[in-house]
Amino acid sequence: MLDATLAFLIAARCVACQQALAAPTRGPVCADCWAAVPWDDGPCDTRPRHVSTLVAAARYDGPMRAIVQAFKYAGHQTLDVPLARRLSDHPALDLRHIDVVVPVPLHPWRRLVRGFNQAERLARHLGPPVLHALSRTHWTPAQASLHADARERNVQDAFALARHVTPGGRRRLRGMLSGARVLLVDDVVTTGGTMSACARVLRDAGARDVRAAAVARTEKR
Repeated sequence: MLDATLAFLIAARCVACQQALAAPTRGPVCADCWAAVPWDDGPCDTRPRHVSTLVAAARYDGPMRAIVQAFKYAGHQTLDVPLARRLSDHPALDLRHIDVVVPVPLHPWRRLVRGFNQAERLARHLGPPVLHALSRTHWTPAQASLHADARERNVQDAFALARHVTPGGRRRLRGMLSGARVLLVDDVVTTGGTMSACARVLRDAGARDVRAAAVARTEKR
């Protein structure tokens, strides 16, 4: 009854297909679009350097493209829960063997403009403790606007250990990462340049293993 009332009063539409939502209380994506997402069940064929395994919940295509963009840019932050659930249920991702989850950081200015870090929102719903171990050291153009070789150069040396994440700074952070099995999380992965740059910093800090996970993967270009 509530869904019917809301559907009548606010005429909410699915963020992917723009059709009227029959059940607005269940989120901004209709059941048909969730069913049409090109889900991915196995590990990615290629993986970034310094990363032992890379998994993505779906291909960045069809409804998933619209869903991710609605999550990041259109204010539909409640999509973090269903997207994280799809990622945590991935058959190739065993979270029992993860000690900490590290979200890929945004530059402070980009986070201020957007209002949140989408990787952080996803990480907090996966289960293991979240550790904000990384910081972005300088502004870089958005990866989506670049080709593969430019993406690698774009993020080279763009990340470092965070300074103020714990009392004692980087020394204590290195102690927390030493021997840890880390899951690095982002929303979309293409060439893996960002994942690789982040994983290198984590391994240099003593992480025993760095795995990576993203909600969606794009085709390299």
